[in-house]
Amino acid sequence: MWDDMCQSTLPEERGDHTRMFQERRHLARSSAQRISCFVGWIVPLVLWLLLAAIPLHAGSDLLDSIVGEATKLGLKKEEISFSFRLPDGSILEHRALEARAPASCMKLVVAAAVLDRLGPGHLLRTDLMRLGEVQDGILQGNLLVVGGGDPAICGREDGDDSLWELRPWIDKIRAAGIEQIQGKVLADVRYLSGPGIHPDWPEDQLLRWYCAPSGALNLNDNCIDVIIGPVENQQVRVMLDPPHSLLRLNNQLQLTANKKSHLYHISRKEGDWEITVRGKFLKTSGERTEWITVPDPADAFVSIFLQMVKDAGIVVTGDSIAGSSKGVPLATIEHTVSSRLGVMLKNSQNLYADALARVIGREAGGDGSFQSVATELSRWIDEKFPGHPERLIRDGSGLSRKNRLDARLLRQLIDVVDDLRGGGVLLDALPVGAVDGTLKKRLRGTKVAGKVRAKTGTIRGVSSLAGRLDGATGPTSFCMIFSGRNGFTSRARDWQDRALLRVYKALAADPVKP
Repeated sequence: MWDDMCQSTLPEERGDHTRMFQERRHLARSSAQRISCFVGWIVPLVLWLLLAAIPLHAGSDLLDSIVGEATKLGLKKEEISFSFRLPDGSILEHRALEARAPASCMKLVVAAAVLDRLGPGHLLRTDLMRLGEVQDGILQGNLLVVGGGDPAICGREDGDDSLWELRPWIDKIRAAGIEQIQGKVLADVRYLSGPGIHPDWPEDQLLRWYCAPSGALNLNDNCIDVIIGPVENQQVRVMLDPPHSLLRLNNQLQLTANKKSHLYHISRKEGDWEITVRGKFLKTSGERTEWITVPDPADAFVSIFLQMVKDAGIVVTGDSIAGSSKGVPLATIEHTVSSRLGVMLKNSQNLYADALARVIGREAGGDGSFQSVATELSRWIDEKFPGHPERLIRDGSGLSRKNRLDARLLRQLIDVVDDLRGGGVLLDALPVGAVDGTLKKRLRGTKVAGKVRAKTGTIRGVSSLAGRLDGATGPTSFCMIFSGRNGFTSRARDWQDRALLRVYKALAADPVKP
């Protein structure tokens, strides 16, 4: 056997060996030939194995360096987890299966699931209907606004007019010959059930824009813009936008000439529409815009639209009219799911994520509540990425600290994004390092500027980053999660940026070959 192998693979070595020991007896010569053949066959094999092991050793060094960057910044090894898939398929992982709060990286799951389940062209509809006949310019019934979960009616496309998308509705009402509405302006929000605020969210932050409630009807990010300043006639001007009859302003601001005392606070009581602005405002300060959430998205939508109708000179008597006839369409606003992902991912807009997640729950046969979100997103994860039993879904935005995903799962999602329906839309909607979105100010002046597409995530004590790094040898998918002490998230972001630079330089200097 050894002779046959030796003859077929290493003829020169066998011949040389035979000539060197030709004076010896045949048996000794035969044994020597076999030993020489064995050495000649096994040495190349060992060398091949050693060469094949070099990338693993390099990968081990790279893994240690990623952990080392964290410890240099004062992060503990047990506070970090990560999973990298290098261009050759090699995996670098540290505590990658430990389920942790993903913060806004939860939005990656929502984006991928809504595209995969519903498709990028799925339409989010908001309809205006008339209930009743029009006689002599009078609608003998109600106007009904039917919500379909679109998170961005009057979205961010026009920063100068918060109601730009509803204004054509006024023209549609007039075109229908309606000069007076005998009934009311009503809302149908049955498409999504349950509260728009999750019980896990921090109670002390519910008035802030990033905790805005979601619903079947959503207008102006479900916030009121509080425009403060400038100072006019020794008074601080305060305006609320969009205006409507439910809103009340309590302006308690005082002027100050001291920059150190320039501090103000905006508040409202739970369920109340009175907005109080108190504190001190610098005399020389210009206009500033703050945001405060609305108590109820449906009430906000109807009240604002009713004000628009009245401002257009259309009389609304507000009579209670029972048994209105079947609805007749007057106007519709439609947006695709894919058109909502840019703001949701690049700007990490929580309202968009929660609304779209609830749409997934509804379209899957649920009621559109947060519970239906948990059920459907969990089902989708189990179908696409089995083997993550500790995963836990509570909302779509990642605001809940009880959400649990592991780094390997989020990295696997990035791995297969090109194969998902609408995956290209998702990648295009991710922030780009040093270019836009939540990564605009990160990675500037580094070799990976413009080469990282990734979703960021931050809640108290948590910083996550998941996406794709483009290099000369191909893309590297990754997820890094810090979950630990409060006050260390800025260091965690530095660790993530340094880790990406480490990986990029390592692959550029000594590319790992398949």
